[in-house]
Amino acid sequence: MSKNQKDEFVKSQIMEASKTVFQKHGFRKANMGLIAKASGKGRSTLYYYYKNKEDVFQAFMEDFNETLIKSCKTRITKNNSIEENLSIYANEHITHLKNAAKTYEAILNDLKQGEDFVSAIAIKLRKQDIEIIKTCLKWAIEKEEIIAIDEENLNFLATVIVTTSDNTKREFFIYETFKGDMETKINWINQLLIKSLKTK
Repeated sequence: MSKNQKDEFVKSQIMEASKTVFQKHGFRKANMGLIAKASGKGRSTLYYYYKNKEDVFQAFMEDFNETLIKSCKTRITKNNSIEENLSIYANEHITHLKNAAKTYEAILNDLKQGEDFVSAIAIKLRKQDIEIIKTCLKWAIEKEEIIAIDEENLNFLATVIVTTSDNTKREFFIYETFKGDMETKINWINQLLIKSLKTK
């Protein structure tokens, strides 16, 4: 096993252990000692790979997000209509978050109390979501489903769609402003937006 392979193996062990710690303690109460103990590694090993708890949590969030992105990319295709792709995007996110909310209830409680660090990581990770939506919009333009949009406005529109979706999910999951069928409400917002861009 090469050094790189060994490093990746050890990091994967730490990451799996951190999931258990964050599931039980959330972000706020977790610490490097708990993660080291759960992974069966010494604290020095943990600090060799990660600077602090925040660094571990960022890797945890990136891993969580990567699973979601892969799932979206598998189902979102050029053959789908723009409405279908946006619906898939919304439904994949909501399903993923609902499952995470059950598994990582302690983290959800941290967010409800206001955890700016977690939110800051989520903002960084959404770049991948914006690229997915931009791709969907470009396909729709190529197929003349929607009007042509220049690159600047394409970036703006993709960001608005992702931001609207993120804020709506936050209202449901964190602030609990709304109850009921979140998928239907997000899809309704997307349909209103796309309707204004239709070529016919």
